[in-house]
Amino acid sequence: MLISVISFDPQKYKGYMIEKVNISQVMNQYQIVTDADHVYVEKGNSQGKIKKNDFFNLLPFKNYGVVEGSLDEIGSGFGYNSNGDGSGISGMFLCVNYSQCRFQLKSDLLGNTLKVRSSNFYGEWTNWKSISFT
Repeated sequence: MLISVISFDPQKYKGYMIEKVNISQVMNQYQIVTDADHVYVEKGNSQGKIKKNDFFNLLPFKNYGVVEGSLDEIGSGFGYNSNGDGSGISGMFLCVNYSQCRFQLKSDLLGNTLKVRSSNFYGEWTNWKSISFT
């Protein structure tokens, strides 16, 4: 007759045991970065990761970066535009989009010129108008 005896020595496997950790302390040890490939998320009862660009596409406000040409089809977001939008200035833009209506604000890089325009439900844009401060 063969009898197997299984023994378990907790001290032998101490490094493999799950220990309680303080999540805040662990997260404070993370490296501070200025860019990342992925964003880690929770969905339901599980975790996952999303590519950075896919994550930002889920947000209602987007960083468009450098946009060349027309700003007519830009949704809610911000970026830089140098030409082709009819404003006559190169600089940062801000766009708010609601149900195909848009409001755009654009400033030159020196902050000397500020222009605004808007579109209606049919995609018809007003001319760029200058805003001045006295």
